[in-house]
Amino acid sequence: MTPEPAPGAGVHPGAVSGDTPPAVPTRLRILLLEDNPADARLTQERLRGSAIDCDVATQLHEVSAERLAGIDCALIDLGLPDASGLQSLQRIRGLAPEVPIVVLTGFSDEVTGPIALRLGAQDFLLKQDSDGQGIVRAIRFAVARMRLQLALDHEALHELELTDDIIQQLFAIGLAMRTTQQRSAEQQPAVADRIADHVHELKQVVQQIRSTTVDTEPDQGPPPPTT
Repeated sequence: MTPEPAPGAGVHPGAVSGDTPPAVPTRLRILLLEDNPADARLTQERLRGSAIDCDVATQLHEVSAERLAGIDCALIDLGLPDASGLQSLQRIRGLAPEVPIVVLTGFSDEVTGPIALRLGAQDFLLKQDSDGQGIVRAIRFAVARMRLQLALDHEALHELELTDDIIQQLFAIGLAMRTTQQRSAEQQPAVADRIADHVHELKQVVQQIRSTTVDTEPDQGPPPPTT
């Protein structure tokens, strides 16, 4: 059984005195993935009074997408009977990529933590260095960060879809202008020339819009035709 650390130990990495997590719902529900009954009871005791409810699983095979759908965060150990190392982290990320994960483990090597963060964990805590306040802070920060990231991703996707819609509309306008230019070429050449200039300007606008989304925008087909 992991001994209770002294008050103030095991704080959130990077946090400073007086740090408070971004606003999240007052009551949270987490999945505690821990095979050691004593450690599971100790973690639940540390979370008592924090408005964080625990759904405890002792093995990775007990965790399903349906079970993860009902939680706000996963607090996981890495030493499980049916998973070794970072397999539990990767499995949960695969089942529910929108669920934030905080690793709480006894592995104190210098390699596991950075790798876990690169694989998508929001935080990495050592059992022997983490008190209740540090665990609660880590959970609430993880939930806040994930919700902020999801909001930003949604906003970026909306902007990309809006940009795509604008380009498609400009493309249709360019086709219509090109058709009008061709019909005016014989009887109204001056008008046709002005339309050609407008089509060229329209093409430049489309290219400028595309340049702002060149890394994320799917192929939209050819730009408006020019002379």
